[in-house]
Amino acid sequence: MDLHPDVSPVVVVTRDDALLERVLSVTAALDLEPEVVPDVGALRGRWATASLVLVGLDQAAPVAALVLPRRTDLYLLGDDELPEDAVAWSARLGAAVLTLPSGADVLAAAIAASSGRRGDRGRLVCVLGGSGGVGASTFAAGLAVTAAATGRPVALVDADENGGGLDLLLGAEQTPGWRWPRLAGARGQLGDLGGQLPSAVGVELLAMARRPQPAAALPADQLNAVLLSLLRSHELVVLDVPRLLTAATREALRTADLTLLLVRADLRGVAAAREVALELVPACERLAVLAREGRARGLGAEATAAAVELPLIGIVPHDDSLVLAAERGDPPARAPRSSLAKACRRVLAELEPVPAVA
Repeated sequence: MDLHPDVSPVVVVTRDDALLERVLSVTAALDLEPEVVPDVGALRGRWATASLVLVGLDQAAPVAALVLPRRTDLYLLGDDELPEDAVAWSARLGAAVLTLPSGADVLAAAIAASSGRRGDRGRLVCVLGGSGGVGASTFAAGLAVTAAATGRPVALVDADENGGGLDLLLGAEQTPGWRWPRLAGARGQLGDLGGQLPSAVGVELLAMARRPQPAAALPADQLNAVLLSLLRSHELVVLDVPRLLTAATREALRTADLTLLLVRADLRGVAAAREVALELVPACERLAVLAREGRARGLGAEATAAAVELPLIGIVPHDDSLVLAAERGDPPARAPRSSLAKACRRVLAELEPVPAVA
């Protein structure tokens, strides 16, 4: 097999010849030979070491009967005419659902990420708050602004349907360009979105539109298609994720290079973040805490991360000027000496060494 020596193989479990042929066409394009396991009994010894496990819907029941521990990088595969019971098996196995051939691009990206074959793909960082009002959207925007200040191509993507529009944080609400409604039909392989999106302080932005009625949740295949396109043309894509996870955001978390959980450094903040972390840990390959300090003295950053049982990647100091800047439409972290910009630079510097979630 043409694999990196320290990477275990991609394992495929199916007896569906048509489905297997579609999977093999994807892996062949990546110059990678997966290990095909027609007998689910042999899966137990490969479960913990495989970089990625692909389970055909025809084998969902026998795999579930093994009662194996939860793991990341697990996908349930079916054809595009997906039966109704696929969602139930997905929940039982803790697996994301991919359909072929329409999801071939998403599958290729997942295989490439898990096997170390990233190619020219950019980095995806997800940001969400452990409690309401902790400033996750502000930090996501600040991270994008800080990275763009170095001259690298950066995109900021709003995945919060009811967040009011992330373009407001960058003062770009009047800037022309595509918002999510313009990409409502996005699926599969998209062209380059560069130049079509609103841009502010070097950041290309895909924001929600403000409507009289709440927006519907983004479909997973729509978000996947957009992220794959942006990751081909940008070195960094920052995704602002709401605390209420959807099928689309769960799938994004599975493929992210790093997920940042902002935790308010006090007892209530930690208690709320622990509940969020219970959902995040099975879905994230790399997950770390940003301790958000308040006006009053609370828990220390190390104690905050320890209480959530996740590694600490940095501290976000309290800064009253951020509220005033948001009201004026000044992009967060635009001032390189601000406390937020310094925190963002520390995260960017630590992007590579963040330990994987056990």
